[in-house]
Amino acid sequence: MYNKSEFTIFYIVFFLLINSFCWSQNIAPTLTATGDQLYCPKTQINIVTDFNIDDPDDTEIAALYVQISTGYVQGEDSLSLAGAHPNITTSWNSSEGKLTLTGLASATVSYVDLIAAVKNVVFQSTSNSPNNKTFSITIGDANYLPKTDHYYEYVSDYGITWSAARTAAENRTYFGLKGYLVTITSAEEAQLTGEQAAGAGWIGGTDEETEGVWKWVTGPESGTIFWNGKVTGSTLNYANWNHNEPNDANGGEDYAHITDPSIGIKGAWNDLRVGGDPPGLYHPKGYIVEYGGIPGDPVLNISAFTKVTAINTSIVSTKSNSICGSGSITIEATVSQGDVLWFDSPSGGTSIATGSVYITPTLNATTTYYVSASFNGCINDERIPVVASVYQIPVIQPSITFKNCDVDGNPDGYTDFNLNEANDIITNNSSAGLDISYYTDFNEAYNGTSNTIDTSIPFNNVTSNIIFARVENNDGCYAISEVTLEVSTTSLPSNFSEILSYCDEDNDIDGFYEFDLTEATQTFLDKLPLGENLSIHYFENLNDAQLEQNEILGVYENKDAFLQTLYVRVESDDNGDCFGIGAHLQLAVHPKPEFEVGQSKVLCSDGDDVTLFTSNPNYTYEWKDSAGVVVGNLPELTIDSGGSYEVVATSNFSCKSFPIVYNVEESSIARIESNDIEIIELTDNNSIKINNKNNNLGIGDYEFALDNIGGPYQDESFFENVLAGSHIVYIQDKNGCGIEYIEVFILGFPKFFTPNNDGVNDTWQIKGLGTDYTNASKVKIYNRYGKLIKQLTSKNGAWDGTFNGQLLPDSDYWFLAELVELTGEIRIYRGHFSLVR
Repeated sequence: MYNKSEFTIFYIVFFLLINSFCWSQNIAPTLTATGDQLYCPKTQINIVTDFNIDDPDDTEIAALYVQISTGYVQGEDSLSLAGAHPNITTSWNSSEGKLTLTGLASATVSYVDLIAAVKNVVFQSTSNSPNNKTFSITIGDANYLPKTDHYYEYVSDYGITWSAARTAAENRTYFGLKGYLVTITSAEEAQLTGEQAAGAGWIGGTDEETEGVWKWVTGPESGTIFWNGKVTGSTLNYANWNHNEPNDANGGEDYAHITDPSIGIKGAWNDLRVGGDPPGLYHPKGYIVEYGGIPGDPVLNISAFTKVTAINTSIVSTKSNSICGSGSITIEATVSQGDVLWFDSPSGGTSIATGSVYITPTLNATTTYYVSASFNGCINDERIPVVASVYQIPVIQPSITFKNCDVDGNPDGYTDFNLNEANDIITNNSSAGLDISYYTDFNEAYNGTSNTIDTSIPFNNVTSNIIFARVENNDGCYAISEVTLEVSTTSLPSNFSEILSYCDEDNDIDGFYEFDLTEATQTFLDKLPLGENLSIHYFENLNDAQLEQNEILGVYENKDAFLQTLYVRVESDDNGDCFGIGAHLQLAVHPKPEFEVGQSKVLCSDGDDVTLFTSNPNYTYEWKDSAGVVVGNLPELTIDSGGSYEVVATSNFSCKSFPIVYNVEESSIARIESNDIEIIELTDNNSIKINNKNNNLGIGDYEFALDNIGGPYQDESFFENVLAGSHIVYIQDKNGCGIEYIEVFILGFPKFFTPNNDGVNDTWQIKGLGTDYTNASKVKIYNRYGKLIKQLTSKNGAWDGTFNGQLLPDSDYWFLAELVELTGEIRIYRGHFSLVR
């Protein structure tokens, strides 16, 4: 196998320069190839039509390399060796698009075997539209690009800097050609040195001189500017930066590098610092050397090349066509080059016709044909469908008689017609999806002119008794029906009327009801002759009934509250003949009864009965108590107990009212005992509280007053700041069932008295000593020295401030009260008070 290190050192250095004992120079072989050919997609083709190796001093070599140099698409394109070649082993590198031919067990292989093998190397693409391809055949393993006549070699050198790579490249040679870091000036060169290279690495571009001005600084293109700026920069020459490159992301990224193939666009470039990034995807792993174009380089013929031009003929356009009914259809197709082949199946089979126009045989149904492009015997596998559509003509009545009633008051045989009502008759009740237009002239209907009858307004047969309907489907196929307009002068009895009446049953008494109009249908049919296939139709007004528009179907809610008249149209279901139109149906909605309930007086538990009465005596009533038991059926109801009473009224039309639930509240005079009173006494804030828990006072609603039956009354059953002494609490029922009262005593010892005969506080005595204490109760009064001054022996005893008839001076005096309860228990109270004169 020839490679850079072996061949260059051995042939160039050893034979030409160093070995002074060599008698003659080894001559490099000359390779020639022919075979520029047309390529039919997806087929196999030999890459050469002829090939030869001319070498005056050798008959064998280590290896030969065949590569798809331009237009290579990995995954679609391949090279392989056909036939039997027992002395040759092949290796296909899909990344580089390169097929290597070597001897068995690394032995050299003869030129004769290699020449025969190259003639049997075949190319194949799986694409329907492949690119044009160039094939290079060379004795060295460097990639050869015929367009530049240069060689490209990837050198693996992990961690090498850009500067070191530049020097290393310039120290390399290839069959006498001087090396340099590659300069890439075309897309073909970029693909071969990037996508099809053995690895990624440094290339000969830099902006180290001026930031953002990228130049080639190696090889023949040295000094050529190929990019200005960063990511959003521009160039007049070729550049192949990767996404978001160059970006000088880490600062000092001044050197061009082919990006690791796992990042972004395969074979595209990024900028790096001179030593690259730390180990990882952006760490240098080698460099790409280009050979050729240096002045003084030898002229070599160690490579040959051929090319194939892909036949990419295709169908450019197709034209489907259609027919109404049945017959032959003309369909068309155009091709980019070559011929159009017609097929009757999407794959397989043979063509049924050739040419851009195909006339089908008579067709009764839609049929799909398929076209393919053919050029120079190469048939494009892709078949394009072309549809010959057969559409059905609408099935209609060729002629009908369309009748209407003459109800305009003048039986002259002329009336208005709603032509839209004839649509279903003409189409056998299948008018959906059809475009139906009417004309007064057959030729205009046949040609589908715009001079149509306006069907949005009534058409009067005074204009014409015969018109023509053009019925057209979505496919543009049509048929024409002749329509004869006839007028019937028959009618139902004008005084006949049917009434549908119902009570207003919803939650609003608004006079509206949903009527099932079919309930009246049989009544009308009974008025018509027997044996006729008649139907009844309902409309809101005469015009709608006459033109058969806005027919009321199914359930209908009246639009006029409480009473509305509808028009009835009777017609034949056989031919649409009219048997009469008139205002024959009345819809009546009777309102629910409305009334109020009143009460004669409050119902007191120990008082008289009360009467509930209604506000409208013209209805019948039904009263129920809370248990649902009927307790009355008159406008009035006398009751003797409280509770809920429900009453429903019924009108003369048997319409029932909403139920009214009337609550009768029963009340009573209060019932109070002493244990219902809670007293706080002998304090600075004496209070009285009436306990009304669990309605123990009674079922009434009560209010309270203190010491005055006339009030004021309060809702609160609590009185505070009550003076010592006897008080009366009044309890009044708010509903008027009476007033109850109870006497309450607040025990108290006055703090002072003024015995000056002014009628105010002239004596000192215990206050509020009520019935809870006996007459055995007594009080002793002492002066401040403890001398007994006065003893009061009764509950009502009082001291006037004298002792033995003498007025005692102003001073504090003490008392000892021994109060005997009804139970015999004695309560002792001590205290003092002031005598003030």
